[in-house]
Amino acid sequence: MMKNDSTKAKGMRVAIIGLGRMGIRHLQALKNLEMEVCGIADVSSEVIALVSKDYKLEQSVGYTDAYLMLKNTKPTALVVATTAPFHCEYVCAAAELGIKYILCEKPMAISLEEVEKMKSSCDKAGSILAINHQMRFMPQYTQVKALIQDGDRLGALSSIIVAGSNFGLAMNASHYFEMFRYMTDSNVETVQTWFEEGQLPNPRGPQFEDRSGRLIAKNHLGVSMFIDFSSNSGYGLQLVYICRNGQILVDELTGDLRISSRKPEFCELPTSRYGMPADIINTQIEPADTVVPTMRVWNAMLESGSFPDGDAGAHAMACLVAAHLSHENGNIPISINSLNIAKNKKFNWA
Repeated sequence: MMKNDSTKAKGMRVAIIGLGRMGIRHLQALKNLEMEVCGIADVSSEVIALVSKDYKLEQSVGYTDAYLMLKNTKPTALVVATTAPFHCEYVCAAAELGIKYILCEKPMAISLEEVEKMKSSCDKAGSILAINHQMRFMPQYTQVKALIQDGDRLGALSSIIVAGSNFGLAMNASHYFEMFRYMTDSNVETVQTWFEEGQLPNPRGPQFEDRSGRLIAKNHLGVSMFIDFSSNSGYGLQLVYICRNGQILVDELTGDLRISSRKPEFCELPTSRYGMPADIINTQIEPADTVVPTMRVWNAMLESGSFPDGDAGAHAMACLVAAHLSHENGNIPISINSLNIAKNKKFNWA
């Protein structure tokens, strides 16, 4: 369990809307941070009763009406862990009620118009909005970025390959737009997709759709990211960071990390000499986790550090929209800066 490093988190009154799988992980993060959970809301009274028992919460903190909970409990902070169609209305309502800190799950919303509304409401009310993209707090990214930036041994980052199995564009692949932004210190510029025709049932309900397939994202520096999230692949989550003089392979499920790089005396040779003698290092990092990085998002937000704010969430959303537009327009690359035509278009993301 991560130590609570934020003096501001301890004792802060916080409420949570949505007690699904991610909502429960958020609740664990709040308990670890020693925040005071003053309200929990879900459409299911049975779920509320079970969660209250498991987390030793008073029955009085549970509500099936989220708005009534916000009005009665008056929290200082709020977690919105519902499915995406409800994010906008709850975030805007929380801002209007003067809730200072709001942490919203991804994807941020179901349209770019909703994204603008959420950001505007929070800016107007002085609320601080975070979207739960956690990459800047996870060792599988922070350590890899440090390795790439540590001198010229690996050389400049050229591209990233994400072999992600069938994890859905909005549900999980969206995180990698933020990862790419973090790793390259620049926004995605274009997205090109090839969705698969068939769609498997969405685990969050038949009313939701989430596409599988493949995509390429690029930035203005020429760095690219290829994501394979095919419905024909049912296991694994491996990333390959391809640099001028070497590669880093990370298995995000097991924590295995492999670094291979040209021996220093061969680093100046042309890239066509790809088979030069190399140094190989095999090591371990923390496997993927959600609770601890969520705690780090809270700490950074409360301590005025660097955290995934509304702009970060908006960027990931723009990439999602661009991915769909690429598929709908013959798989052409779509510029992130040309999405005004799709601002009002809504998507059935969970």
